[in-house]
Amino acid sequence: MIVLLTGDDQHAIQEQLNQYKAEIDSQWLTLCYHRFPADQLDRAISVARTRSLTGGKKLVIVENCHLKQWGDTELSTLQQLIQVPEFTILLFVATNVDKRLKIYKHLVKYAKLFEFPLIPPWRTDLIEKAISTQAKKIKLVLSKDAVEYLAEAIGNDMTRAATELRKLYIYGNNGRQLELAEVKELVPCQTQNSLQLASAIRQGESNQVLHLLDDLLSRSEPLMVIVATLLTQFRTWLWVKSAIISGIKKDSELAQLCSISNPNRIYYLRQEVANTSINALAKAVTMVLDLEMSIKRGADSGAVASHRASSKDLLLIILSVSRLFKLT
Repeated sequence: MIVLLTGDDQHAIQEQLNQYKAEIDSQWLTLCYHRFPADQLDRAISVARTRSLTGGKKLVIVENCHLKQWGDTELSTLQQLIQVPEFTILLFVATNVDKRLKIYKHLVKYAKLFEFPLIPPWRTDLIEKAISTQAKKIKLVLSKDAVEYLAEAIGNDMTRAATELRKLYIYGNNGRQLELAEVKELVPCQTQNSLQLASAIRQGESNQVLHLLDDLLSRSEPLMVIVATLLTQFRTWLWVKSAIISGIKKDSELAQLCSISNPNRIYYLRQEVANTSINALAKAVTMVLDLEMSIKRGADSGAVASHRASSKDLLLIILSVSRLFKLT
């Protein structure tokens, strides 16, 4: 079986990987469980083509495959997919892929495609549902307002949600329902501050930006979570501002054009971008996107020095973005 897992929801992808791993006999993991980086595709395919020595299933994972890094050589290697045995599970894992690529079109001829997009941070209804589902899986009982608070405090970071829910389960291990006050004591509200940070940047409030950013970093909020929230928010503002300037007046049309599932949100977005320069928004999106790529490269290196550099880059670029709006 060949599978392509794509999406930004790393928690959901990891859960899917764990399910496939659970299909392998634990006593044979050393022989039947293999992970390869994308630049070792030829080795991964070679291992996948070889039948398991145990006669059971074999799991081969190729990680970080955004596909753009592969060319004609890799396309030729993928011609061998037809030779992968039935009892081998060959997984390709990608954060995102360009579906227009020739190599993608070839891969999906043989692979089952599973997409795990991250829930948009403003879709609190879907975040609440996801948190409730995760809580039920571990038999954690939460009051309705506790779930609503967790959706606000954690946002769409399902990896953090899993960690916080396990912590709450240990706290309330007698199976009783946990109420809002208890949950607030144990789970700090962080993602909301990332959204507040985006608003402070858009308003050019440098002092508030520094305060919120310092608060987030002091609580070890992952840099990628902060940047992902900022990028999503600024992209949304840019889309809405562009649509308004182009003459779109109806909220329903704006919502559809900007891929906003809740048309009621348009009212607030209109107010937020009313006095905001579209040029500043466009520059902000570009700068935050560059920042995201820089942090990802640092994360790939795995070095402590790279993390410190990324933190410094985060501060400098966010202050630079804030100045864009202070000048408009």
